[in-house]
Amino acid sequence: MSKKIVVVGGSAAGMAAAGRSKRLSPDLDIHILETSKFISYNICSLPYYVSGEIPSQQSLIKHTPESLQQKYGIHAHTGCRALKILPWQRQLLYKDTDNRTQHSLDYDKLVLATGYKPRLPHLGKKVKGLFTVSRLEDGIGLVKALESSSTVVVVGAGYVGLMIAEALKKRGLSVTLLEQGNQVYPLVDVDMAQLIQTELEYNGIFIRLKHKVTDLETIGGKLKAFRVGRHYFDCDLGLVDIGVVPNIQLADESGIGLGISGGIAVNSQGKTKSPDIFAAGNCAESIHLVTGEPIVSTLATTAAQQGRVVGENLAGRRSEFDGTLETSIEKVFNLGVSRTGLTLHQALKHGYKATATKISTRDRSAFSPASDRIHVKLVYTMSSGRLLGGQIIGPGDAAKRIDTLSVALTAGLNVRQLSQLDLAYAPPFSTLLDPIQIAANVALRKLRDD
Repeated sequence: MSKKIVVVGGSAAGMAAAGRSKRLSPDLDIHILETSKFISYNICSLPYYVSGEIPSQQSLIKHTPESLQQKYGIHAHTGCRALKILPWQRQLLYKDTDNRTQHSLDYDKLVLATGYKPRLPHLGKKVKGLFTVSRLEDGIGLVKALESSSTVVVVGAGYVGLMIAEALKKRGLSVTLLEQGNQVYPLVDVDMAQLIQTELEYNGIFIRLKHKVTDLETIGGKLKAFRVGRHYFDCDLGLVDIGVVPNIQLADESGIGLGISGGIAVNSQGKTKSPDIFAAGNCAESIHLVTGEPIVSTLATTAAQQGRVVGENLAGRRSEFDGTLETSIEKVFNLGVSRTGLTLHQALKHGYKATATKISTRDRSAFSPASDRIHVKLVYTMSSGRLLGGQIIGPGDAAKRIDTLSVALTAGLNVRQLSQLDLAYAPPFSTLLDPIQIAANVALRKLRDD
């Protein structure tokens, strides 16, 4: 008799776990439960649907329940919300949100891939015209609302906030960005964030830092303005991106252990503390490869990698996930913005005796028509020059050099070793010494002078 696998969550981690295990062990009976009406879609591309660069929501959807069943024999149940896990009975209770009926699924092994949920201001109001973008339905609703809107306020200048601000500007809206902190994009250090802010303002985004929303003004139940102290920012619609939290309610209420990071505690194989229950993705802990501490990553890349590892273990292989560097990249108008490892601020907060080197140079030989400025920042220890992190901002695909720094961090290199990497050179692609090597050499001089 085939083993029954139940996966709660049909996004990156859940789909990776289901797909990988089914590929390795076709006889597995796999069921996926997803609260949304959609499954297996690319949430990272949602801003490009909002901007109109992706013309149809269907382009974001990789699989439907029908295609999963026909192509892979995977049973997908959409519009179904998991209610409770009964670990000792190996049973999951869930609710069909359409007909509001309650059902149960027995399992041999269970995977929790419940993802994250957006953090919302504690304003005590639910109003029309106020959006988050954590699900495909959110994007569909936002695009529909644009038909009767001309001004928008985006609250929060994080990863999603910047992408949506750009998307809405491309749709011709007037966009104001409110951020309670002292910089945009807190994933990088303040000096690098200033480059991003300049690019946003150059492209017509109105930015207000140190502006914490304290209230909403509504008319007839519809958003009219955001209040910051005594000031009001009028808008036709608003979007909130002030962070996310792991969606661990199901696990917590079912007695499945949580870790110190707030996510579901798992080992390197994705196993929780409850027998035959796994967890992966934005609800589960992973290890930060620099600090060695457990964190909850919000990245789809980490979720997919964790899900794949869980899938291999479900199929009987022994597979382990080493951890994450939180390597990320995003496009902000004409800039690529990337980072990996720790920022200087994070390194100092974690107790490292760290310093940083930042350079601005050409990304390729000056005679090349595509040559432009690239900004590289390296974070490293003052004693041994061990690399702790890096940030790169540049035009086009220049910031994809962050992958080199990610590999260097994974290998535990110091700045001297980084400076001697055998990197490819040709005038249309790079300078004789790559900008990363130039930054490493400047860092070496700084260490020797100190």
